[in-house]
Amino acid sequence: MNELKFSPDINGIEQIDFRPYMLENAYDYYKICTSSPHQRMGIQAVVCALSIEIILKSFHTSVKSNKGQLNETYEFEKRKVLPKGANAHDLMVLYEALPEKIQHYLFNSLDLKTLSTNKDLFTQSRYSYEQNANRSHNDRVIKLAASLICKMVYLYRNFGCEDPFIKLFDIEALYFCEVQSYVLCKVP
Repeated sequence: MNELKFSPDINGIEQIDFRPYMLENAYDYYKICTSSPHQRMGIQAVVCALSIEIILKSFHTSVKSNKGQLNETYEFEKRKVLPKGANAHDLMVLYEALPEKIQHYLFNSLDLKTLSTNKDLFTQSRYSYEQNANRSHNDRVIKLAASLICKMVYLYRNFGCEDPFIKLFDIEALYFCEVQSYVLCKVP
């Protein structure tokens, strides 16, 4: 895997505020649900939708305590960025609140379709026993969560984030094992 490098295009993106503990929290949700021996696609999809929500909200938060420490806490500034009455869990609403260059960096057209399809997944399916909960799931939202985590870590690193989680994170391992699998073939 040493030959493969994850390197999305970040040209045109301006400096962003780092929220590494939010990103680590999003990764924790992703990793716990995907590595559990008790695999349930519906639960994994819901938890990954939450992971995506955290990532999207990270662009519109302010530090509330422990500034500069590993356990920084944040507050989502809903009133500043979302339309009045908007659902703060709706992934498409959160996407639309992102700066345009960040939107293009994080999402391609297939990703947007996945985001749109799963925009209310967390709020509508977290209680899988309820009548209106989704009954069928696929792994697209799970792979999207992993992809967004990789893109965010890459972005943070390239803009100089010194957080240990960011610096030590193995982007290639997550991306090439969980998002875009590959087979290495050697020609004799």
